[in-house]
Amino acid sequence: MSLFKRLLFYFFGFSIGLIFLFFFINKKEATFNYSPNKRVLADIQKKEWIFVSINDSSKIKKTNIINNFKVDFSKSNVELDSCKIYIIESKNQENKLYYRIENCSKKATFKNLYL
Repeated sequence: MSLFKRLLFYFFGFSIGLIFLFFFINKKEATFNYSPNKRVLADIQKKEWIFVSINDSSKIKKTNIINNFKVDFSKSNVELDSCKIYIIESKNQENKLYYRIENCSKKATFKNLYL
């Protein structure tokens, strides 16, 4: 068998495998959170959310926290044992939102910061 036929069979099988893989990943709605920012936000997203002010709950949604916010680790306190404190800020330049989040084992408490 020539090298061209081998490469043709390889790429044909590889493309079928990719299509198969993307089909199952989309069904499962899997996310790959490898960066520390995305891991922290995914952990916060899974928990029960408690807002200190009622007005804050309308500005932030569970579905868009990973894509629209980033964690400021320089201002956060992650050395605590019980509830770690994270400062998150929105990526939107027009309406910058800052939140102080106490991330405990079962709940995440949000407090809006006005910087």
